[in-house]
Amino acid sequence: MKEPAREPVSLLHDFVAQQHGNVFMRAYCFDTVNLPVGAEPHGDLADRVMVMDGIGFIFQLCEREPRVTSKAGDLEKWVSNQVARKGAKQIQNTRELLSTYMGLSMVNHFGHRVTVSSHDPDTFVNVIVYRVPANSRAFRAPRFKRSRNGGFVHILRDAEYFEICDHFVTPAELLDYFEFRRDLLLDWDPASAAVSEAALIGQFLMDDYTSAPDPRFERATRAHGGPVACEFSFVLDTLADSIAGKEDHDGDGDCYEILHELAWLGRYDLRALKHQLRSGLDAVRSNRFELPFRIASTRTGCGFIVVPITREFQKQGHDALASLARASKHELSLDRQVGIGMWQNTEFVDVDWLFLEGENEPDPELDQRLSRSYPFRGSSEQRLPPVFI
Repeated sequence: MKEPAREPVSLLHDFVAQQHGNVFMRAYCFDTVNLPVGAEPHGDLADRVMVMDGIGFIFQLCEREPRVTSKAGDLEKWVSNQVARKGAKQIQNTRELLSTYMGLSMVNHFGHRVTVSSHDPDTFVNVIVYRVPANSRAFRAPRFKRSRNGGFVHILRDAEYFEICDHFVTPAELLDYFEFRRDLLLDWDPASAAVSEAALIGQFLMDDYTSAPDPRFERATRAHGGPVACEFSFVLDTLADSIAGKEDHDGDGDCYEILHELAWLGRYDLRALKHQLRSGLDAVRSNRFELPFRIASTRTGCGFIVVPITREFQKQGHDALASLARASKHELSLDRQVGIGMWQNTEFVDVDWLFLEGENEPDPELDQRLSRSYPFRGSSEQRLPPVFI
């Protein structure tokens, strides 16, 4: 018996599914229908907002019906009117509504209530994502729009947006990329900037902020990712599981503090952490002893320590993580420290998370223990730009 043809999946479905698979978006992205509104009219709103302390995105989704027949010029008119003009207006309405809040308290996709402080509306990143039927003819579409009040709106086809999300996971990464994209598109004329989104991503990954856009940068995009990115996704999934397992419904506690610290990591700090996580996982899987791996973020000042535990000492894993994280925080004089312990007692690797916060009081006993038996590898400060390794 022949199976009935499946209905095509909507852009909204794919967009929400992608965000649900990202722990940061799952925690801090909300449907605008749930935004509190007053008696004053606000007009049509964009579809979704991502809001956390210091970072904000507004997303508007536009999809052309697949059964609509297109004449010459119809797609260009649809993008110009329904995507760029109307979409930018909905984003502006959303920015104006968000600017009226003293703060925002909403229930996220984990079922936890999170509270964020008010935002300057000019700091939001504005993004329109659109989809046209797969068999549509080639057409020209704008890549951005400048609104009358000076706001910049990114305009992306759905495949381009999802490719960006494949490369940049944390909110800070996305923020940095969209700032780069905005500056590049404004600095170069449309003919020079008429390269693929993959080329822009590659140019950003190559840290080339001055060259003209060029298709050759696509090679850097294709080479990015691999095992290091996969290992980082695995570790993030364990944090998502810990958040989902919270028994209360408050969007606070150590897991959310850790998520916030990860969200704000700069590209170079994050790159160093990814490599250290992979090194830790390799050590655990091969049951090889390794000293802890450490970084201190140049952007936030938070420390991260990765502690791989061999099978022989896995029962002491939690205590070892707590002890080493405390010692590292004290030695480096850090206000905040994230500890990541990992060990393998079955075919799977277990990952444990720890968050420490507060001033470091004088501790002569701990200083003496560190001088007598130093548990860390030698550290250095390098500029890659700066990464403390």
